[in-house]
Amino acid sequence: MIEDQPSHTAIHVAATRAAHLRFDPPPHLLEDSMAEAFLGDEYAGLIDTLDNNAHWVLRENRLFVPLRARWVEDEVARACEAGVRCFVILGAGLDSYAFRRPAALHDLEIIEVDHPATQRFKRARLDAIGRKIPDGVRLVECDFERARVSDTLFAAGFDAGTPAFVSWMGVIYYLERETARGALAELAELLGPTSGVALDFLRPYEDLSPRYAELTRLSGQYLKRAGEPHVNFLRDEDLEADILEAGFGEAEVVARRTLIDRYVRALHSEVPLSERFGLAIARK
Repeated sequence: MIEDQPSHTAIHVAATRAAHLRFDPPPHLLEDSMAEAFLGDEYAGLIDTLDNNAHWVLRENRLFVPLRARWVEDEVARACEAGVRCFVILGAGLDSYAFRRPAALHDLEIIEVDHPATQRFKRARLDAIGRKIPDGVRLVECDFERARVSDTLFAAGFDAGTPAFVSWMGVIYYLERETARGALAELAELLGPTSGVALDFLRPYEDLSPRYAELTRLSGQYLKRAGEPHVNFLRDEDLEADILEAGFGEAEVVARRTLIDRYVRALHSEVPLSERFGLAIARK
């Protein structure tokens, strides 16, 4: 990240969710009307850069970003059915689940953790649109490169004895692999029985279809300028091994066919599901 500025990718993720609503026909993966409100006038123009004339990878992201959010929210609902009552969002960015959660989960404690600059931007946007942080929701500041997640959560009142579900989306590919391994081990030590961690990851470009070859250069240049380069690329089996070595009892990479059958098949979209990203769950 660039010092004292909100995460550039967090802003683009919100723009992508907003673009999904604006440019993709219903049914939508996610009805996230808060995404555009979070952007404000300063960043609202980004939404139109993701229209149907955008580069194919941006349109691909327009499908995957809301899909991963929908998947996490479905997994949260399943975890709550099993008794979980704490949802931790690491790298929360401009996430809006706290404002859209089902009424049946009104008692779900939500802890959003992100870089101080991003959290300050989010608070400012909430003030600007006249929205209060809902009861039971905490916005917590943490610089992941300089502070331990466990220390930050304990300072925010997190109870390690309570089963929790953790979302860790859009984070590990910005961390060196050893840093990501250390964070996984820290989470495994922190979380109690029946807890889980949902995360996404990037696969190596050499394992993907030839169309992705150009992204090695284009994406790398763009993200480096933004101060948020991708540095961690993993094969499915590598991530599963890292999860188990960290101390979790179970590691599952969700099959691409499962995601297509569950989410993509019902959509009126010609955009394919991204090959770059994978989704996984680590369970205690």
